[in-house]
Amino acid sequence: MLIDVAIDRGVQCCLAVCGSTFAHHGSAVYDTAKVVVLEDVTVTKFVWANPHSIAMFDAKDDKGNVSHWAGEAGSPSAVRLLGWTRNSLQPGDVITVHLNPSKFESTVGRLDKIVLANGTTLKDSPRGDRGVVSRY
Repeated sequence: MLIDVAIDRGVQCCLAVCGSTFAHHGSAVYDTAKVVVLEDVTVTKFVWANPHSIAMFDAKDDKGNVSHWAGEAGSPSAVRLLGWTRNSLQPGDVITVHLNPSKFESTVGRLDKIVLANGTTLKDSPRGDRGVVSRY
């Protein structure tokens, strides 16, 4: 009986610890072979929180129609190593966004890099291949 309870507790602990690892999607929901460039977009919100930082911005098409976008970046602790801060993006900032579009949503993507108005580039990864090429 005690052995059964110990095994059951062990399985529960393993599922609790590993469950989020199995659930994490990585870049599978994004088309990493395609990069969309959106110029002169306006930041509406920047969420500096785990598990991913999120940049929200408005983009206008050639007819002036506005679409609301969201770009996912790494965790604050990861992108901080690449020069980001919680104040890197402010509502009203006009930026250029490079992102890998979602395979399922038309105005969502994984940020590749952001170019600020002053020319500063904020990357989501230190790798030039955006993680597509295996290092092994």
